[in-house]
Amino acid sequence: MSERRPDAVLVAAVLAVVVAARLSSLHLSPLPYNTDAFVFVSDAERILAADGVALSGPGAPAPDSYLFVTLIATAGAVVGLDAMTVAQPLVACLGVVPALVAMAYARSLAADLPRPYRRGAAAVAGLVLAVNGPYLFRSMSVNAEVYGLALLACFLLALDRALATGRRRWLGAAVALGLLLPFGHNLSTVVAGLAGTTLVALAVARRFTLRRAVGGAAGVAGFWLFAFGYYELADLARTEAVSGSLGLFLAWVILAVALARWLDVAPRRVQRGFPLAICGAGVAVLAVNAVVSIFPGEATTSPLLVALTLPLVLVVLVAAGGLPRLASERGLAMFAAVVGPLAAMGFALTGGRTPAYLDLFVRSTTHLHLGLAVATAVALAWYGARRPTRGRVAVVVVAAAVLVSAPYPFAGLAAFPFEPVTEPDEFDAATFATERVDGGWATDDHLTYVAYNYRGAAVTDAPTTAWLRGAAPPPDCPTLVRESWTTVGAPTGTGPVQLSERRYEGWTVTGDIVYDGGADSSIALRWAPGECRAIGAGVAP
Repeated sequence: MSERRPDAVLVAAVLAVVVAARLSSLHLSPLPYNTDAFVFVSDAERILAADGVALSGPGAPAPDSYLFVTLIATAGAVVGLDAMTVAQPLVACLGVVPALVAMAYARSLAADLPRPYRRGAAAVAGLVLAVNGPYLFRSMSVNAEVYGLALLACFLLALDRALATGRRRWLGAAVALGLLLPFGHNLSTVVAGLAGTTLVALAVARRFTLRRAVGGAAGVAGFWLFAFGYYELADLARTEAVSGSLGLFLAWVILAVALARWLDVAPRRVQRGFPLAICGAGVAVLAVNAVVSIFPGEATTSPLLVALTLPLVLVVLVAAGGLPRLASERGLAMFAAVVGPLAAMGFALTGGRTPAYLDLFVRSTTHLHLGLAVATAVALAWYGARRPTRGRVAVVVVAAAVLVSAPYPFAGLAAFPFEPVTEPDEFDAATFATERVDGGWATDDHLTYVAYNYRGAAVTDAPTTAWLRGAAPPPDCPTLVRESWTTVGAPTGTGPVQLSERRYEGWTVTGDIVYDGGADSSIALRWAPGECRAIGAGVAP
């Protein structure tokens, strides 16, 4: 009992860091993090108002977010808080799930090491997922992807145990989670399919029997048919990047399985070299995109984003030492958790240079962190136990790299072409314009997302963006304006555009200001008699 108590304290401490990191945005704004949130909050509010989930029609959630939206509504009803308030804490709690799975695998893979190193491995795996910047950015956003990341981690755990033990309870859990995934999040479903296919292939190849081969093939085929069949039936546009190139996608599935099997039986030096090669390719992609956009029409990687992300290359270098342990009987699920996202990223880079493939590539990198966190933790534990000097250096390097990347979610327009944090006065102004302006109105990219995602407002950023770039005259319609356009710039799809104070003031004084956010706010609604064309399409990814 005395040994278990410190472990429980350690787990509780790490999970407290996970939750606190995902609640940190509330120090900047009480509203949920990322403008995607307003889509899901709005859907949850409709569920609560109707006392039920609409499965079709304009009030129905997206086909791949039923579970997440229902969870927000249910959590709000249980604790007696509105959906807007409960969304961020709920996401923080969901972030605990992948961290717990990572801690369990890291401890298991360090089972042959002394107890302090086993505990250290578990702590490092959880903390790397807790605070490393790019993963924190995605896993603190109020988005169905956070739910998908939790489902993916549980699915791989259940499938791994089912293949290792043959127990029906694990198999039943894996099947149930596999059936839930398509309703949880589209990309998590694709990555789960790639990782699950890889895991089944490796497990069957290691202990081949005809029964296991037939059962594994049937399970894999059933998962893909169910997932793509459902998305095809639901006409989910966000899966067209995959369904439109099924031949190429199938080729990447086969390549992923072949690569995983080759690495599984390869010498340890080859297994360690594989992450280094991938890391080199990743750095090359990052460097090229910092100079010229790989995906035409999209933003290049800003210098600040490079500075926050590049130190994580050192984490990958350390993780390379832990990959041979992942390629073991106990670590196959985490090994597949590395190969699956890599296959999705490869497919995105070869599928096309469109926004859909860019979105697929960027979001696939998020799913890579689970396996890499475990590999990093196991490598540090092994170095600490077997090569103490190297281990101490590696711990310092990993800690420094992760902490340097931690501010990533709050880098703002200096790093991103969008603003993930929405201030209350911005939300109030967008709501006012939505409710009081008849017909279309205009504003910048950020407020457009807020207004459209939350209430489907007749709003567009097109005339504002064109004017800011000097490609058109000022908008001749009701326009929500911000003084921050003259300082940090106005957010657009490819990056912020700064407006001179002279142009800003000269334009605002020529119209009627019908809304002013107050002395502490820099937002106003400038009235003009013209009409703006609305977006006409959803903006939530």
